[in-house]
Amino acid sequence: LPFKKVADMWKRDDRNKVYVGRRVKCSSETSLISPGAFSLFQCRACVRLHRQAQLWRNGIIVRRVKTVSSHVQCLVIMTIPLGAVDIVCRGGVGCEKACKSLLEDVMTLWLDVMEEHSPGTKYG
Repeated sequence: LPFKKVADMWKRDDRNKVYVGRRVKCSSETSLISPGAFSLFQCRACVRLHRQAQLWRNGIIVRRVKTVSSHVQCLVIMTIPLGAVDIVCRGGVGCEKACKSLLEDVMTLWLDVMEEHSPGTKYG
């Protein structure tokens, strides 16, 4: 996958007024996200979430579009050093529930992948 800057992929959009997010990081400074885990997450996100997705190295944007005025996006990036993943969802006014729902779906998928790929790693 190509390297891309988050700023190029996640542009400001004045329609988005609601933002929710979470950083999931290894609880130990000596723990890292194991190699291949994020790529596996990207593949599973495309398959399981059945949504439009943009992929690049260490990042993915997943979209849920209900109507033209009701859209929700979720950005997931692996941070450097490789001990954390940032998950941020955004949407327009009135999309609070949809943003939280997408955040929960993505968090669950990430934790499932990590449990399979790096069993025993603790997150804070």
